[in-house]
Amino acid sequence: MAVRIPAADPAALVRIRLLAAAAVLVAVAALRFYESPAVATWLYVLAWYPTLLILDQVVVLRGGESLLAQPRALVTMLWWSAVIWFLFEAINFRLQDWYYVFLPASLPERWIGITLSLATVVPAVLLPERLLDRLGVWQQLRARPIPLRAQDPRVVFWVGWGTLAAALALPRYFHPLTWVAVWLVAEPVLYRTDPAHSLLVDLAAGRWGRIARLMAAGLFAGALWEAFNFVARGQWIYTVPFLEHIKLFEMPPIGFLGFPFFALEVWSVYHLLAPRTSNRTVLASAAFAILVLVGMDHWTVSSVTPRLADLPGISQEVRDRLAQAGWTDIFRLARAPTAELAYRARITPAEAQAARDVARLSTLRGIGTIHAAALIAGGIPSVAALGQADADSVWRIAHRGPRPTPAEVRVWIRAAQRETGGVSGDAGR
Repeated sequence: MAVRIPAADPAALVRIRLLAAAAVLVAVAALRFYESPAVATWLYVLAWYPTLLILDQVVVLRGGESLLAQPRALVTMLWWSAVIWFLFEAINFRLQDWYYVFLPASLPERWIGITLSLATVVPAVLLPERLLDRLGVWQQLRARPIPLRAQDPRVVFWVGWGTLAAALALPRYFHPLTWVAVWLVAEPVLYRTDPAHSLLVDLAAGRWGRIARLMAAGLFAGALWEAFNFVARGQWIYTVPFLEHIKLFEMPPIGFLGFPFFALEVWSVYHLLAPRTSNRTVLASAAFAILVLVGMDHWTVSSVTPRLADLPGISQEVRDRLAQAGWTDIFRLARAPTAELAYRARITPAEAQAARDVARLSTLRGIGTIHAAALIAGGIPSVAALGQADADSVWRIAHRGPRPTPAEVRVWIRAAQRETGGVSGDAGR
């Protein structure tokens, strides 16, 4: 007699996944609080994937299908997600609106980590939209149709290219256009090749529900992107022209208005690329991704995780004694009392103060050990000295290549002034 093995209860499996994802988020938060170096560096990745699993399983609870049920489609989504954001990284080589700090020094770890981070972008937009749809939000949202003539999609396509060209030609003034230009280029092609996913078709029919859900999803995802980034050690920092001083997390408040429009770009570009997945397109996109990663290392990554062995301005003997005493984490070293450092590492108070000063300088707003070495060589040995310097002089001292930019130097000086209470009229110039 055959024995029937009962099938797993789908609802129980969903609950297990939800509990597991929540447990991972709690563990990540706890490890970040206790300064686990690996978690601090990759908090963004470690927080996003369980968050996506929670969103996915709530969709299942509302009667939708899990992305986990289609492994091939899920891998495709993750890959094109990374490629889509690599496109914006390439555009940022010209815009210079953000840069990365304290990423791993190991190139394989850095590149794999960046790619895994970017793979969350598309599901971070599509899953909240899918959840809103399952909840019945804005399903009947309608307005007067916007009539489209036969030539209108072509006009929109060329307007998109013109808008992108303007953003690249004059990024200081037209950089916000980036967050609509790519959609204007991609959407007319989607309108012609895949009307079921085209947002222009929705506009022509007066159906605004999907567009509204996507824009809300973009705002939700943007808030989480910025929140996770803010508490991570390996992070991006914005230097948006005219908007450098007031920020919510790392983003200028008005910048959050770009996330809803970015969600439209994500939708259209993803649904344009996903059906074209083949060996040829994957190889071509992989080559593109590698080129962008090389460019990011040159133009966008400003610093890597500071190590004791690279700490400038102190002798090898002092480094060895600090290491023997367990002070290998530069971030802990920067916060340690000078007397405790001197006692535990068996170094003089002057050596302990010098080590602490250079650790503070290296860990301030992503400066890192390479830029710190340039500052020390130029006569700026501490955070206090940096806070009293003017931006032009600091940039001339630290400038050794694409980074730091003048805007990045202003980020350093403002941070130094906040720490020391100093004031410099040149910092915000």
